[in-house]
Amino acid sequence: MKTLRPVEVSEYYINKVSKGLEQYFWENLFHPIFKILKGNNIINSKDALINAIKSGRIYYQDGAFRGKFSNAVALELEKLGAKFKYNAYYISKNLIPAEYLSVMGIVEAQAAAKAVAINKFLLDYFDLLQDVTVEQFIEAAANEMYRKLELDLLKSFQESKIPVIELGLTTPKVKLPKPQTKNIEKYWREYDKKANELEKEIAKTVRKGEETAGLKEELENLNKDAFENAPTLDLQIDDIQLDEKSKKIAQDYTYNMQYWVKKWEVKNIVKMREEVLDLVQKGARVPTLERYFTNRWNVARNKAHFLAVNESHLAASVIKATQFQMAGCKQFVWGRSSSKEKRLLHEEYYGKTFDFDNPPIIDEKLGIKGLPRQIWNCKCHMLPVVPSLQDIQKVRNAKRNFFQKITNSKQCDNYPWRYRRFGEG
Repeated sequence: MKTLRPVEVSEYYINKVSKGLEQYFWENLFHPIFKILKGNNIINSKDALINAIKSGRIYYQDGAFRGKFSNAVALELEKLGAKFKYNAYYISKNLIPAEYLSVMGIVEAQAAAKAVAINKFLLDYFDLLQDVTVEQFIEAAANEMYRKLELDLLKSFQESKIPVIELGLTTPKVKLPKPQTKNIEKYWREYDKKANELEKEIAKTVRKGEETAGLKEELENLNKDAFENAPTLDLQIDDIQLDEKSKKIAQDYTYNMQYWVKKWEVKNIVKMREEVLDLVQKGARVPTLERYFTNRWNVARNKAHFLAVNESHLAASVIKATQFQMAGCKQFVWGRSSSKEKRLLHEEYYGKTFDFDNPPIIDEKLGIKGLPRQIWNCKCHMLPVVPSLQDIQKVRNAKRNFFQKITNSKQCDNYPWRYRRFGEG
């Protein structure tokens, strides 16, 4: 059984989508927060203890100075009568000189003021959340990603002698020079003429009650030669335009990304407001808040990468399945995962053949069916079975909407196949 080589979305474009989502998170959410936190209005001092308090390296809490102590700071605290134990310098607040209490009060007030400003920003941003879109940050990268995918699919078809151009100049849409288009059309017109003449001759012979084996063999050889020698093209990404089916999937990809990003923001804005309030109530200063939001920014970056990888592969699997079936492929072989961590369920599928219209269960807990890479962190490959010459002929000769056929199939009821449009599922 011959299969097409596996085709996956380019990591280069997935990383561009990931960077686009990072830029979205940074410009709209985190950059304004860090602007609020930036700067320290307290004048520098020659006193090491004052500078340590201002910088947030040390802070006073529960009757002791805590944090990171330099030799100079430790010496200043010992001069004040502070006693070191349990990694902190203990001293009663009424023994701390007024100049240090004043700096501590200013630092505390500064942290509280910045926390209030951050809280206000988060509230305002939350109210405007649905008006801020992800589209402008990822749309160009997504379109390029799926144009490159369709280019790779076309090349894969050509390698297996599937006449992709004859299957439809608009699937995906290819911008061809007029002379080249005319040559392709001429090739297939000549084939159609010869095939029609033979088919008429066969029908005529049948009516006469004569033997047709020789004519049928001649027709079979004509078909084989015609498809094996079908015109091929040295296609580049600039030659590819997304057709209506792939455009719709790419649009759903962007809308769906918007859904998951907004869902993450809603959850995390509430979380950040609660945790910042808790930190300030516990005596946290500006440097602590900066460290906290640096950690949250790293979480956002990881989320951007996770969404870019999973959503890109999920949408790509739908585009691939659509194009494979339009080329006449009815089945696929489940290929091995490229990930170090593998699902035991998926390992059972390695090397097995499945129908596109009836794929296997891809998640036991959810009980959903789907194709490779239609569940999070799945790195398995889909290897379409090369269609027979008869299947290719049926595809070529059928003048119907293949996409309509695919979307009306039983597989359409499955969660991943619908590509979770607008966050469905």
